[in-house]
Amino acid sequence: MTDTKSNIKKVDASKVLMVKKHTIKTALLAFQKLAVTAKKDGKNPHFRSNYSTLESVIEAVKQGNQFGLFFTQEMTYEKGFDDNEIGYVIPIVVTKVMHEHDDTVIESKLPIMLARANMENPQKIGSAITYYKRYTLQSVYGLPSEDDDGNVASQPTINTSKPKTRGEDDGL
Repeated sequence: MTDTKSNIKKVDASKVLMVKKHTIKTALLAFQKLAVTAKKDGKNPHFRSNYSTLESVIEAVKQGNQFGLFFTQEMTYEKGFDDNEIGYVIPIVVTKVMHEHDDTVIESKLPIMLARANMENPQKIGSAITYYKRYTLQSVYGLPSEDDDGNVASQPTINTSKPKTRGEDDGL
């Protein structure tokens, strides 16, 4: 519709969509209301299970872009010392979620804890970095996850012994 006095085109008020300016909190809430899950497209033959790869987690959290959410993932390093005061480097995965209209940053820092021998193996470090990136990203966005190669770490160590049969000497 055009105002005949000023020749300015005006939009019909009933056709205007309200655009809500989100903060990081309201954007995360809107994202979580979508109930997004990451596709379980990875296979763990050792545990015969499926898990969400880093790529599928990234694809899932990209749905937060429609609410102004975005993320970065980087590596930082800190110096640690063992019991003998010998220094070593601790790699840390840092995941940050930010919002286009808000200066608030939600950050997750997770140090990579591997046996010292594995810290000299680039393949082991690379696998750990990918694993930590996947889980810190899922954590800050609140995505549900299925444990995959973390199964071994969470299993309790139980020593079982063979029960003694009757008549067997118990050593007393």
